[in-house]
Amino acid sequence: MQKSDCELVRCLCPECRKDSVSAFYPFCSTRCRSIDLSRWLSDGYVIVRTENEAFNKEEDIS
Repeated sequence: MQKSDCELVRCLCPECRKDSVSAFYPFCSTRCRSIDLSRWLSDGYVIVRTENEAFNKEEDIS
């Protein structure tokens, strides 16, 4: 019997650092998954643009 990839690699929950559970991957529980989603929805996480990635208004319009 071959072990699954999740059993071969120890995956930690990015929220609380406990072992993750495949049903909530990469989180360990619904609670940790909800905390992370809440941060995304409340602008707790920000994706920063560099000067090279700054958008051109003319390109965005077309």
